[in-house]
Amino acid sequence: MSLFLRGKNSPPDNFYPLAAQGFTIPTNYSGETVTEVTALQISAVMSCVGLLADSVAGLPFSVYQKRGAQQTVVDPPTWLTNPAPTITQYELIHQTMTSLALHGNAYLIVDRDDLNAPIGITPVHPQFVNVYSTDWHHRRYWVRGAQVDPNNILHLRWWTPAQALRGISPLEEQRTTIGIALAAQRHEAQFFGEGATPSSVLETDQDITPQQAQTLRETWNVTHNRHRKPAVLTNGLRWRPITTSAADMELDKAKQFQLGEIARIFRIPPHMIGAPGDSQTYQNVEQAGINFVQFTLLPWLRRLEEAFSSLLTRPKYLRFDTQEFLRADTLSRFNAHRTAIESGIRSPNEARRIEGLEPYDGGDRFWLSMNGNVITPEQYPLGVDANPET
Repeated sequence: MSLFLRGKNSPPDNFYPLAAQGFTIPTNYSGETVTEVTALQISAVMSCVGLLADSVAGLPFSVYQKRGAQQTVVDPPTWLTNPAPTITQYELIHQTMTSLALHGNAYLIVDRDDLNAPIGITPVHPQFVNVYSTDWHHRRYWVRGAQVDPNNILHLRWWTPAQALRGISPLEEQRTTIGIALAAQRHEAQFFGEGATPSSVLETDQDITPQQAQTLRETWNVTHNRHRKPAVLTNGLRWRPITTSAADMELDKAKQFQLGEIARIFRIPPHMIGAPGDSQTYQNVEQAGINFVQFTLLPWLRRLEEAFSSLLTRPKYLRFDTQEFLRADTLSRFNAHRTAIESGIRSPNEARRIEGLEPYDGGDRFWLSMNGNVITPEQYPLGVDANPET
């Protein structure tokens, strides 16, 4: 099935882009050009975007099918495990998250067969996509100048104002914040790269010729460079080191402050990207990880889950497993398995499957532990999930 519509390849005159509907482009007071390329030159931006994309793309997910009150795990579709010949499943999610984090929008071209079922999916860079609308309920898309059937494009948005066609782009809304970090980095690079400031000077009140000055400099370098020998100065000659100015020291503090500002844009805990922030101890590092999942990752995961689930046949849906973040803590992970098994929430084989272990006979039975006594399903019914043959 063709992804592109026949006919006119440019938007009609009565279609209005987002900027013409009351949304203005923020002013950049830093004087620096802020684009995707320049923004990623800031280590904090690259760390935040990379952390979000790597964390989400590295999570395992499952596709579930609801049958009444029962939910069973089914095989994921091929368009998700093998999206396209040039992209893997990990890259699909990673590129989608990168587009969302940088541009506030992610566009996925959905290839369908003759029965309108998805057979492939490919991310498209947001700069190649235009979105237009003539009313409040329908959107039309142009990719590289060609109109695309809205049924064949999946549009994910981050922060979206009411009735807006696109999500807000952090690169546009935070141009000044990122631009200040770029200006500070450029100034620091010029300070060290151009080398216009000497490390020290030899001073004298007497008039000397250029030849004498060159001889003094060469003699000083030969005698003291990497030797730290005592210096003997005569005829009023004085040595004075050049230290960093107060303005340069304040610039370094401002640069550290910008790291925290950028982390705040993406709601990343500062310590996770090496920015100044709250110190972490053994007692609160686990809670910090939970907060990262709950307040930072979950909103992104919900967007991806709803988008991918919309391409599945009902009543199937996709869910990411955030328990993967507990794998580094063996004790916490095993305690969670034990609690789930003793509460009748999870069977032993389900816990073993999460750990990558083989099932054993009888491990699909659900058990409930009460007051230290294990109660079998025959003694205490646990519902339809308790019988794996149902």
